[in-house]
Amino acid sequence: MDKASAQSSFAQEFAQALLLEQVRFTKAQLLNSKNNNYLQQFIHQVYHQADKILLKDIIQLEQLQAVVQKYAFELNLGADILEFIGVIAQKIHHFAVHSQTQFNDLLSDESFELWLNKILELEQVRHYIKENLQDNPHVKHVSLQLANQILENNTPWLDHLRKVNVKAQGIGSKVIGFLQDQQHNIELKLEQQLAHALLKQIGHIILLPNEELAEISLHLWSDIKQRTLKETFSQLQSIDFEEFFILVYETWKELRQTKYMQQIILNVVEAFYSYFGEYTLQELLHSVGLNENDLYIEAMRFAPYSLNALEQHGLLDDIIQSLIAPFYLDELTHQFIENYLAEKA
Repeated sequence: MDKASAQSSFAQEFAQALLLEQVRFTKAQLLNSKNNNYLQQFIHQVYHQADKILLKDIIQLEQLQAVVQKYAFELNLGADILEFIGVIAQKIHHFAVHSQTQFNDLLSDESFELWLNKILELEQVRHYIKENLQDNPHVKHVSLQLANQILENNTPWLDHLRKVNVKAQGIGSKVIGFLQDQQHNIELKLEQQLAHALLKQIGHIILLPNEELAEISLHLWSDIKQRTLKETFSQLQSIDFEEFFILVYETWKELRQTKYMQQIILNVVEAFYSYFGEYTLQELLHSVGLNENDLYIEAMRFAPYSLNALEQHGLLDDIIQSLIAPFYLDELTHQFIENYLAEKA
């Protein structure tokens, strides 16, 4: 073997030895959970360099909107995730029906009153709702159904007459048929009048003075807040919870395809970019209450366990090597080593 070939072979072997040594060194640094200066220094450098980089310098508005379009408008959950949602819904129901937590533990009196006062301030909205109650055909249909149920539940003595099946053609049968027809007409008129009265009364309640509405609402809250989750949610089946979550997702899938909703979301993204585009990445972290120590704490919360798991499965060496091997396997690196050795010879 001539001298040039020997140098070339040595350069390749030397590069391979350096690769293995760097893999060993890097792995040792990453697995040093007691004093992980390697990870700490990496986070330190990233955090302080982030003070020099603006959001608009690393991402464009079009790129950000493209991400939102893909994951908000197009992404569909797979069967496994939908099944998981069902499992979670069942667990939430199971937890609720065994919980003695009261609603007042979840929503304080102060918070309820703040929300109540804010809602009562929206007087124009209440006027709008009241006006639409009178004219909306769907609301009228529901009020008729409610009126029908009220009449049926409160006139049990008329059930027998309602259900009599007239087959004969005698005078008695004709009298009963006549009475049934008249009863039906009377009940229909009563239902219509009762439905109209219900809508009128609801409209009246909606437009009550703020003080009266607040008093009514606080009275209702004083009763509701002492109820436990167990008392309330035991009235529901776990399947009701599951169907509710699935229904929310299916509704969102349909809603997100409307041009109006898509435009709203994209406008929000554009407003975010316009507002924070001049912020540095470090300032963005500060905006959500994070600093360098927070980043290190969270990294140390997950990294040691994950790295040890990779090591136990024999994967960590391959991952590290895949990141740095291209440099040591490159012919230019081998040529550099050859030239360096030649200069030192």
